Amino acid sequence: MASKEFDIVLFGASGFTGKHCVKQLAEVCKENPGLKWAVGGRNEEKLRNVVDWAERKTGVNLKQVGYVSADVSDVASLDAMCRRGKLLLNLVGPYRFYGVPVVEACIRNKCHHIDISGEIQFLEKLQLDYHETAKKAGVYIVEACGFDSIPSDLGVLFVKKQFPGILNSVEGYQASHHGPEGTTLNFGTLNSAVHVVANRNEIKEIRERFHYAPLPECKPKLKPRGPLFYSDLCGGWCIPLNSTDASVVNRSQRYLYETEKERPVQYRQSYTRRSFLSLMSFIFVMINIGILSFFRCGRKLLSKYPKVFTFGVFSHEGPTEAQMATTSFTFTFRGRGFSSKSVEKSGKEDMAIITQVDGPEMAYVTTPIGMIQAGLTILKETSYLPDRPLHFSLDPKSTIKAVPPPDPRLIRLSHTQCSIFPVSHRKMRSKTTNLRDVSKSASHIVPICAIQIPSQIWEQTLKP
Repeated sequence: MASKEFDIVLFGASGFTGKHCVKQLAEVCKENPGLKWAVGGRNEEKLRNVVDWAERKTGVNLKQVGYVSADVSDVASLDAMCRRGKLLLNLVGPYRFYGVPVVEACIRNKCHHIDISGEIQFLEKLQLDYHETAKKAGVYIVEACGFDSIPSDLGVLFVKKQFPGILNSVEGYQASHHGPEGTTLNFGTLNSAVHVVANRNEIKEIRERFHYAPLPECKPKLKPRGPLFYSDLCGGWCIPLNSTDASVVNRSQRYLYETEKERPVQYRQSYTRRSFLSLMSFIFVMINIGILSFFRCGRKLLSKYPKVFTFGVFSHEGPTEAQMATTSFTFTFRGRGFSSKSVEKSGKEDMAIITQVDGPEMAYVTTPIGMIQAGLTILKETSYLPDRPLHFSLDPKSTIKAVPPPDPRLIRLSHTQCSIFPVSHRKMRSKTTNLRDVSKSASHIVPICAIQIPSQIWEQTLKP
């Protein structure tokens, strides 16, 4: 394989999420000064402004960063971009409109691809349509490498590893926290979500095309929750959350069952807030967005006036730096299961485990970290990935640090999606650590990754 000019090309760098990925990539360069990377997009002036901004924020000299002109409507420009890079970090969304041409260009030009999509239809359809093609080309197409769906998917795998018996079910509770200035999200995030809701009927048709064999029935089944309930575990009010995370977790569990004969785990996710009134306001905003998403005129209103019609939850400007600095999230997981095979046969759960993962702001801090570290994993740990398709040799002068081989017992690999998040499992003895693991679910692979995010976790084994 001929040498390529760049290790990483960050496509869509001038967008809101893109500029924070550029900043994070600049931070990574402090430890990996030999990393060769470029930013790509339609407007070079905007790209240069973003790189200059990241240079000021990080204090890292970014004069060696390359610039690549590319447009999703110009196939030749996409091919030219992918020929120059070993790995493409794709931030151009909504992916249902702009994702496929980029993926196709990556496959044609043997360039690995990572995205941060949380669009269920795109994720599952891409697996159907491009898994085999990507596999034959030796290209890794890694999906959902952001807040969707790193904490939930890897959190479930972590619970499964730590559970001292046979895990039957996991309930995940997602909470967000912010400071006195509140928080907001950029319109790009809303735009993707709106089209997921507007085209929700596609999901059933896509899943029917998989022709899945039924999974073994797990008993006892998770008891259904009401539309609104109080959780003593979280100390707050909750609503069931039928999000991308649940889809990704379920696909991972199917993969583990079909390839490794592991018992599948039931999963359910909820969103929680301590205040009842706060949760009701959240529900009101989500219902309003959902209703408007069903109609073309409603989608236009959301597009033109997101701050007005989402009551400040979304805006074209996105969060301020002060808001991002005081925003964080928590995932609390409660797993239930059996202490032995004989207890499993009785169908009565007699053990439980509780774990919690905390992290920084979700969309523009955690997501860039996850995406970039997944990319570095592909570049640095190719020999540990499934099928070992392409091995790009790093420049002999490169100072990119090698990562020690992972414990094979901790590896979970598939031909699909990456979900990685750090946890400490030493009962509060450590604030950070690396959980080297992966999830599964979308196109040609799941890498192993080590992400350094301040996190905290506790585990407690109980007898209910």
